[in-house]
This record gives sequence, C-alpha cells and structure tokens, in this order.
Amino acid sequence: MVRERSDFDAARRLSEALLKIYALSRSTEVGGFQQAALQRVADDLPFRSAWWGIVRAQPGGGFDLHSSFRYALPEHFVTSWKSIVQEDEVARAVTARPGATMRFSGAELGRTRGLTLMAERFQFTSVLSTVIADRRLGVATFLSLYRSPLDPPFGEAERGFKELLMPHLTAAWHGNWLQHFDRLRSIDAHGGGCLGLADRHGILHVSDAGFADLIRREWSAWNGPTLPPAVLATATAEGAFQGRRLSVGCSRQGDLIVLRARPRTALDGLSPREAEIAACYAVGLSYKEIAMRLACSPYTVRHHLRGIYDKLGVSNKAALARLAGTAAARPGGTSDR
Repeated sequence: MVRERSDFDAARRLSEALLKIYALSRSTEVGGFQQAALQRVADDLPFRSAWWGIVRAQPGGGFDLHSSFRYALPEHFVTSWKSIVQEDEVARAVTARPGATMRFSGAELGRTRGLTLMAERFQFTSVLSTVIADRRLGVATFLSLYRSPLDPPFGEAERGFKELLMPHLTAAWHGNWLQHFDRLRSIDAHGGGCLGLADRHGILHVSDAGFADLIRREWSAWNGPTLPPAVLATATAEGAFQGRRLSVGCSRQGDLIVLRARPRTALDGLSPREAEIAACYAVGLSYKEIAMRLACSPYTVRHHLRGIYDKLGVSNKAALARLAGTAAARPGGTSDR
C-alpha cells in the first residue's frame, strides 16, 4: 500500500511537471524556453547547474556542437569541454544508449584526466545525463544535470524521473520552435516566399512545405537536411544569398537561423533605393508622397522610376504593380524537422 501511494505521488508529480512544461512551450519566447523549463524541472529534481543542447557524433569519436544552453555555468564551460571532448566518456556512454538516463559520480567521473579536470573546475560530483536521438537528421538532443560536492548524489528514483521526463522536454522544446515559426509566418504572411529554421551548423529542423522545392530550383539534387554551403555561409554572416533562381534572406535568433526563401524576380535587379521607390509607387503613392517619405525631391523619384521601368521592362504603374505582386509567393504548410 505504501509502495502504491509512492508510485501514485511520483506519477502525479510527473504529470504536473509535464503540463507546466508544455504550457511554457506555448507561452515562452524561443530564446527563453530552456531557462524557464529547467527552472520548472528543478522544482521536482533539484540540481546546481545544467547543460542542454544538440550534438552530432563524429566517426572519430568526437562531437559537433550544434546548439548549447548553459544553466548556471560560465561561458568557458563549453570551451573547456571542447578541449577534452575526445576523453568525454560520459558523452560516449549516453550516446550509445539513446533514451536512457545514466548516473555518473565518483569513479565514473574520474575515468579520464579530462573529465576529472572538468569535474574539479566546475564543481560537480554527480551527473544525470540523457540523449534523445533524431536519426532522420543525424543529431541528438542532450541534457546533463549537475550537483556539487555540497549536494547528495542523484538517486535511482531521480534517474527514473528524468528518463521519463526527457522525451517530453525535447518535444516541448521543438514545439516551442514551431510556435515561434508560426508567429514568424503570421508576421511574414504578406512578405512572400517560404520560411525555414536551421541550427548554426545548417541542419534544417522546421520549414514550410515549399521550402525544399525552392532550394531545389538552385540545387536540383539537394535533399537536406543540411543547407547548401553557399546558403549556410550567407546565414553565418546574416546576409542574403542571391542565386540565379533563388533569393534566401537569413537572420539569427539565438542558436537558430531564420531563413526566408523565394524565387528571384526582375525586382532583385533593383538597387535598395529603387526597390523602395518601386514598392511605394506600385501601391499608389504619388511622386510627392514618395519624395516626402524617402526625404528626397520629386525629381529624384522621377529619375529613379525611369531607371526602374528600363530594368523591369515595363512602361506604366499598373504593369509595375502586377510585377511587384508576382514577387510574393503563397505560404504553405509546415514540415516539422
């Protein structure tokens, strides 16, 4: 009877935690979810610090870090880990058993000199670590919780609690991305094209249904999930890729890259000032109104419009408005990861 009561209490704690974590995934901005979720986890599973992110295992035994969130850990934690990654037996052990939460303390953390130095430098003596693999993308989400020498080591019940919790934490995190993606789409509804979200190594996690078709206009053999190198290079610099058939605008949001892809049109041949004037003129503003908005003279507006007509091969406002309208693509559905 006591055991049944204990099991019921544990199930209730887990249920309450999951409800609140999924609520956070819907209500929290994309950059704040991991902080908020870990604070909620700490209510039921106390810890001193945590590390949460995405990795890709390499054939030689190392790992590429695609995303990293440090909770109560200094910035140089990641640099220190990268210097001993080949000695990280904890990472190798949990990666070999995706979905299982493993406990490490004492002797396990002293198996290699690198791990020993990490434990001493960052003051942890007990670790709970879990990896959730995404075989389609070839990456894995990890979460390690740490306790200091002042804390009791993690127990078996706590290990089991985290093992049950981890798949839901991962799903809630990705759900938070989708929530953010839907907000971006609603904001961008009239901007045209298709949206995508990638990590900093260029793995595409979420995209509109038509995003892949647009990429294949430029690279016919592309099949994902890694962005073409030319797009990734532009994304790193937060610029815009301009290909023969495709334009991709890129911006950063934390560890995520927001991509806006659309077919190239004749409008892409305009200078930034010409594009502004064309957009204003196409929606019906007069020379004087455009001049006031852009702080220039009506004569300058007329001069630019003559150049715009020549570049676009049109001769009147109606034709310009039609061409501007065809630049906007229709939004599609969402392809998740």
